[in-house]
Amino acid sequence: MKIEKWIVREHVEGVPDVDKIYEKVVEDIDVELTDDEMLLRTRYVSVDPYLQGICLDTPIGEHMGADSIMEVIAAGPKATHQVGDLLEGFGGWRSHVISNGAEALWQTGTFPMVFPPYRRIKSEWFGERLPLSTAIGVMGGPGMTAWGAMTKFLTVQPGDQVLISGASGTIGTLVGQLAKRQGARVVGSTGSPQKAAYLREVGFDDVVQYSHGDDFDTARAALQAALPDGIDKYFDNMGGSITDAAFTMLRIHSQVAVCWQYGSTVGNEYVGPRLLPMIMFPRTTIRGIFSIEWFTDENWQAMNDDLGALVRSGEVTYDQTVWHGFDEIPRAYESLFKNRAANRGKVLVEI
Repeated sequence: MKIEKWIVREHVEGVPDVDKIYEKVVEDIDVELTDDEMLLRTRYVSVDPYLQGICLDTPIGEHMGADSIMEVIAAGPKATHQVGDLLEGFGGWRSHVISNGAEALWQTGTFPMVFPPYRRIKSEWFGERLPLSTAIGVMGGPGMTAWGAMTKFLTVQPGDQVLISGASGTIGTLVGQLAKRQGARVVGSTGSPQKAAYLREVGFDDVVQYSHGDDFDTARAALQAALPDGIDKYFDNMGGSITDAAFTMLRIHSQVAVCWQYGSTVGNEYVGPRLLPMIMFPRTTIRGIFSIEWFTDENWQAMNDDLGALVRSGEVTYDQTVWHGFDEIPRAYESLFKNRAANRGKVLVEI
């Protein structure tokens, strides 16, 4: 059978140039499964800004990794899942995957990590308000990132001043809505008037329009106008000068959740003010957010019962931008960086 995949052919730092980085390869293979292997057909693939870091650590010639939804179309007698099951896992930008679905050690990067085993998607969790595609969106890794940060780290209290940088994606909008439900005043940053309007639509109290490359003074002036009383909780998706400015405004016993760093991963900015005094005096707690640690059956069930129920009832909203077709994957990914105003919420590709 023919299997299509997008491979990494060149490492390019900064804003991804998909025409240079990716190449489509078609392989004609004989499928011979071992007893514990499965043949999986990819239904949806995820495109996310953090994949730039994954790409830079992917050996040349290897397929591009990414979260995906896959259907089992053949399985050995000892396979963990059976024909017809729908799975979520790090299958990558491939039309088909042959795998036993076990956890996989990623050793090529700066920080070795373990990708979790493929998990079976419970069809009863999905329906009209939560279509299958949300298993890699609001009910997948992005949802777990937001829900996990809010339930396992950030102790948001009524009246807290909460800042979310890079707030217009699935994670940022969910964190904002959950913080609002806990009585906080929520401010988000985003890079366009369209996204600013969108954040106000989903309930943000104020929006700071910020673009990567704005200097420290510009960022700080905008933050001070929106958060004159300082910051109690900061959910950081951006890094760079907006984070440098936010650290000068942290209040006593503040908390900072570091989810992603656009400023360094894409913008190659690694230099800012020396921040230790800014977290010493207010006794700030800072934590890196890497949601894979929360990928347990118990947490998936709890998130479905909590966040899933809020979405089904309409109390929490989300958006998706769905591209269509295997050949569109690089363009969908490129849109995260070059056409950001056009996307709403989670961006994914239906195969």
